[in-house]
Amino acid sequence: MPRPADLRLFAPSIPPARGADVTERGAARGADSQPAPDVLVGPVPAAAGEPAEAERAGDQGAPEADTGAGRRAREFRPDIEGLRAVAVLLVVLGHSNLGVPGGFVGVDVFFVISGFLITQQLLRERATRGRISFRRFYARRARRILPAAAVVIVATVLASWAWLSPLRVRDIAWDAVYSAFSAVNLRLAHSGTDYFQSAAPPSPLQHYWSLAVEEQFYLVWPLLLTLVTLAATAVTARRRRSAPPEAGDEGRPVPGTRPVVLVLLTVVAGSLLLSVVVTARSAPWAYFGGHTRAWELALGALVAVWAPAFERMGRALSSQLSWLGLAGIAVAAFAYGDSTPYPGTAALLPVGAAALVVAGGCAAPRKGAELLLGRAPLRLVGRLSYSWYLWHWPVLRIWPEATGRPFHTGEKLAALGLSLVLAWLTYLLVENPVRTRPLLVRRPSLGLGLGGALAAAAAGLALLVAAVDTVPGGRSSGPLRALDATGAAPTAPTAAGITTQPRFVGVGTSSLTPLITQSARLRALPTSLQPSLAKAGDDLGENKCRTPITSSTPIDCVAGDPNGSSTVVLFGDSHANQWFNALDAIAKESHWRLVPYTKGGCPPPYYPNFYLDELKRVYTECYAWRDAVFARIAALRPGLVVIGSEARVQAKDAGPGATTDLVRTLRATGAKVAFLEDTPFPGFQVPDCLASHPSNVTSCMVTIQKSKIAEPQREIEDRGALAGGATLIDPLPWLCVRDQCPPIIGNAVVYADNSHLTGTYSTLLAPFLGPALRAVLR
Repeated sequence: MPRPADLRLFAPSIPPARGADVTERGAARGADSQPAPDVLVGPVPAAAGEPAEAERAGDQGAPEADTGAGRRAREFRPDIEGLRAVAVLLVVLGHSNLGVPGGFVGVDVFFVISGFLITQQLLRERATRGRISFRRFYARRARRILPAAAVVIVATVLASWAWLSPLRVRDIAWDAVYSAFSAVNLRLAHSGTDYFQSAAPPSPLQHYWSLAVEEQFYLVWPLLLTLVTLAATAVTARRRRSAPPEAGDEGRPVPGTRPVVLVLLTVVAGSLLLSVVVTARSAPWAYFGGHTRAWELALGALVAVWAPAFERMGRALSSQLSWLGLAGIAVAAFAYGDSTPYPGTAALLPVGAAALVVAGGCAAPRKGAELLLGRAPLRLVGRLSYSWYLWHWPVLRIWPEATGRPFHTGEKLAALGLSLVLAWLTYLLVENPVRTRPLLVRRPSLGLGLGGALAAAAAGLALLVAAVDTVPGGRSSGPLRALDATGAAPTAPTAAGITTQPRFVGVGTSSLTPLITQSARLRALPTSLQPSLAKAGDDLGENKCRTPITSSTPIDCVAGDPNGSSTVVLFGDSHANQWFNALDAIAKESHWRLVPYTKGGCPPPYYPNFYLDELKRVYTECYAWRDAVFARIAALRPGLVVIGSEARVQAKDAGPGATTDLVRTLRATGAKVAFLEDTPFPGFQVPDCLASHPSNVTSCMVTIQKSKIAEPQREIEDRGALAGGATLIDPLPWLCVRDQCPPIIGNAVVYADNSHLTGTYSTLLAPFLGPALRAVLR
């Protein structure tokens, strides 16, 4: 699974930017009859609700409150607004692949800022009103988050409907529904652990995961803060009745805040531990999970509680902390990359650095990082950062997919410029007006109602689009025609597929060559397409026993003829699994017991430190699973083991010896070994392409040149298999002619996604693969 276009994109994104907005009283003077003075823990910077009076007056400063220690605390924090700009710039440049490989750390910076400002707001309300009003809090959140978010959700769904593959629209519509109700992170985490779904292009709404994480945190945090405050108040009251109150130490939280500190420290410790543990086990859940990100928001909240201590720091120390923090963010942004296990312990650097910038700025040091962060251009970008965050990712995803070609640098810059213009318009016309409207500020119930209505409207429109979206060939039906265009017997030598040539020297011929040649000239989708394009993406074979990527235990199943006299094992990764339908049909006809052992992303040869992108770590489950499978194969003593595998680039470092050792290990059980050479690797979602070009099927042609067939790793693995004593079977004559591999052969869709054959086409190849396997077994 979006880091992005991988899991970081399946991309990193940022939470709502809330840098220097302040309380409701600044939004509409008189809207609240009671002002918000300093809270128990001391004067606070701007909270996250509404724009400050100083900001509306031109950002020339803000009213200051005397701290009682010769220092004034500002209500408006220009450095935080500038830090928002730094964070959003990191993210948009990282998502654009414009020289910031670790730009995803911007999300962590925003989590810290949000935790700091929202907690200050809650503490201020607790001190001013004596309690926290959940209704007012969530009304502020609804006004702040939902209007702009709903506008972008609607625009993204409509743009996807207009310009993207019809097959993508339904998934994007459901992403919109989950995004509207702050749950898309759970959907992304689940799909990211599905090996086949993780290969799909990132959703243009994937970046909403961070809003979901944040809103899930704030669903709990005000209630937890209230409960802790009530408990602390009750304990303090009992103590005061029995003993004189003790004064708080200088520079430390006064009595009443210590329980909050303990709770926050517990959240930080527990969530950070989960982040480390889950990152090592399941990268999608670690990256998108609220349980592994809560500590980042809690650390920002902890800085808010300790704000008085930071305000009293010496100017030199606070200045150094802010610059040190800014440097730490920069180091993480340029030193980290897609191969960094994240968040885990790696997130300590950007999260801790962001906390240093915020903490150091509490004392308003004249030579601190605010010298840079307080510059007008950065503050302007910071003010637009939430809307820019919302717009940049859909533009970056939809534009190149709509044009059918990847971006070059100039187009990336143009896309970012367009998204910034859209952000500016959204800020002026939607985000700021709704957030500051006096009627909505005075009446929280109206704000809550507006937020709920906007979320429901965005989700409803998305469902409507999903309902009316039509997929070309989506309801095609008809008999599945056998793949025999010439009338030649499938058992002819040219159809057997057995080869002794490890090096690719061109596509051979078979009895399918005339049909493939005819299919290569196909212009429009056949009326009796099988499977329909709407079902092609899920047509990955009928093997229900493939082992999930996070499991190390093989699943024992028997297919074919359970009472057969011979046992055949299918062994390998998902490129072995794609042959299950064919082998199942062959085994039933030949009276073989078929035992499939397949596991996505797990190469059959041993490659040291094999790294799986979906998990963002070494694929330890693969090694344990392989060892267990070898033991079970030895116990089965099959007559034939059929190996299937994607040709891995790791073969270039390991050499043919890795595959030779594999084959010899299997042959030591007494089995004969057939090695299925790799199939073409389209590199794009073939059903999506066909749905987008129903009258120009040739535009979705898969070519040998671009399909990895001619790359050296295929030849290395083939050569190793031959050296180990395996029989090579070349499927290319059943898929391609010359340099062309049609996406449809006969009336069958050949590829289910960007790499795998459909189960339907695999079934059709049984009469051609069968003679080859029977020849090996004899």
